[in-house]
Amino acid sequence: MAQRKVLLYPREEARLRKKSTRVKKLDATTKALIKDMKDTLAIQPGAGLSAVQIGVFQRISLCCFGQNRGEMQPPVVLINPEITERGPLVSGFDGCLSIPGLVTWDTLRPEWLVVRALDEHWQPVEMRVEGIDARVVDHEFDHLEGRLFLDLMGPDMHLFHSETDEDGEERLVEIRGPGQHR
Repeated sequence: MAQRKVLLYPREEARLRKKSTRVKKLDATTKALIKDMKDTLAIQPGAGLSAVQIGVFQRISLCCFGQNRGEMQPPVVLINPEITERGPLVSGFDGCLSIPGLVTWDTLRPEWLVVRALDEHWQPVEMRVEGIDARVVDHEFDHLEGRLFLDLMGPDMHLFHSETDEDGEERLVEIRGPGQHR
C-alpha cells in the first residue's frame, strides 16, 4: 500500500490551485498513481480524491458513489473527465480532504450531471449522476481546474468548523466574519 500525503489548504494553496493536464496514455506510472490514489482515499474520511490533492497535476479523479442510497461504493476512476451536461444548481453539502474540519451546506452545485471520461482500463465511460454523487463529481472536477469549494462561497453562505467540546464530543461551530452577528 502506497498512501500519499494530501496537500492542505492554506499552506499548499498554490499547488492546489494549479490546473491539471490531460493524461496522454495509460502506462505503468499512471497505473501506479491510480493505485496510490485508491490507497490514500481508503484511509481518508472522504468520497473523492483528485490527483492534484496529492501533488500530481494530471486529470485523474476518484469518486465513490452511493451516498444517496446510504452505502458508499468502491471508487470509480475518471481519467480526463469532461462534464457534458449540468442540471439546475442546488445548495448542499461541501467539504474537502485538503481543507479538513471546514464544511458548508450552502455551495451551489448541479442537481445532476453527465460526465464523460476514461476508466482505469482506458475504456470510455459516460454516466449521469444525481444528488450527492453529482456533487462529488463536480467537486473533484473543480480540483482538476484548480478551484476549491471555498471559491463557491458567497457573502450570505455559512461555513462551519469542527470543534471538540469539554465532553469530548465533536460539534460544528459556525465561522463568523467581521460584522456578522448571530
